Amino acid sequence: MGNPEKKENSAGDIYLFGYNAFQTIGWTYIFIKVILYALANGTYYGMWDEISTAIKIFQTLGYIEVAHCILKLVRSSPIITFLQITSRVMVVWGIVTSVPEVANTIGIPLLLVAWCMAEIIRYSYYATTILNCCPYILVWCRYTFFFVLYPLGVTGELLSMYNSLPYIKQRNLYSILMPNKANFSFHYYYIVIASMLVYIPGFPHLYLYMISQRSKVLKGAKKH
Repeated sequence: MGNPEKKENSAGDIYLFGYNAFQTIGWTYIFIKVILYALANGTYYGMWDEISTAIKIFQTLGYIEVAHCILKLVRSSPIITFLQITSRVMVVWGIVTSVPEVANTIGIPLLLVAWCMAEIIRYSYYATTILNCCPYILVWCRYTFFFVLYPLGVTGELLSMYNSLPYIKQRNLYSILMPNKANFSFHYYYIVIASMLVYIPGFPHLYLYMISQRSKVLKGAKKH
């Protein structure tokens, strides 16, 4: 979602540090809850219900980052940032929350682990970069862990969306059926399928971009 590079606005820097620190704490809390639940229960069944409120809060708060882009607090595209955040928010609200049966499927622990680890690394990287004290190990984690976390998260998201399809179709969830006065129909079922298909061009593009950035960023970090 872009690297919030330091600006000449100290008030903006303070705000961005606070935001990124808050997100780091939030995702760390969620990750600890996930690990403790798995250790205590030996299963992922019921895990989502244990942390669903926190997930909804911190994932949805990500939309604030679109405002950061628009206000030029960070050098990222507001459109790309919006789309990246929406892909996850859709899974949280439009899939798992809307189709409770998905909460106990295998995609959930995959995406929870991937999301938590990726966001802890990402937000702590941003926060320390703003303070000009980002250690090399954190830079390395930021540009190395994605090799596993991105595919893991995408797999979890796609599995969750796929597992929701029968229930969405059966219940006509969020759909507008014909006939009606507006002579208009809308099928959420096909929207979910279309969203899954977007991953085909989207994931390789982002993955290859991160790979191309890795050697350049790590080389520059070593010099400092």
